[in-house]
Amino acid sequence: HPNDPPPQLGVQEMQFGIRNDLRADPALARLIVSDPTARGTERVMIEIYRRLPGYMGSTLSAIVGRLLEGGAPLLVHCSAGKDRTGFVIAMLLRALEVPEPLIRADYLASRDWPGAELHRASLEERLRPVVAPEELRAAVDAVLDVRDVYLDAALQALQTEYGSIPRYLETAAGLGPERVERLRERLLVDV
Repeated sequence: HPNDPPPQLGVQEMQFGIRNDLRADPALARLIVSDPTARGTERVMIEIYRRLPGYMGSTLSAIVGRLLEGGAPLLVHCSAGKDRTGFVIAMLLRALEVPEPLIRADYLASRDWPGAELHRASLEERLRPVVAPEELRAAVDAVLDVRDVYLDAALQALQTEYGSIPRYLETAAGLGPERVERLRERLLVDV
């Protein structure tokens, strides 16, 4: 995000382009115009999540590469830190064999992100010309929220295109069994 402070001395920053959101893809904005309701906005978020497996494979691969080079601890974030970040972290946790209910709970915990109200004003301004006044708050809520149905859309798209999460990790992110094992050795500790 342009307002993020520069990294501290000794911190290595990795930057990835944003390709899959309302700002970067006019087709997504047109979907809102075609259904300018809260439900329409939720459908746009579901579409964004359906696209995440395809868009985030190379990002996930780069993050895993950094982790394998000794780059932990690692902070992964984006402007909201809930959608792209949520998907990438869910996939990393899955590679580490964290149980699905814990992965989902971690994803849903990003519901209370600190910048939500700042983003709310900006989103309301951008959506006001398109969304009916009585739908505006709920439409913005749909964009700002994290929902089971969003994560489910990403996982279903991943299943459809790749067949399984391990196959996705290997095919799209270069996380074959050997790299997964190295990642587990580096990041997991016995308790």
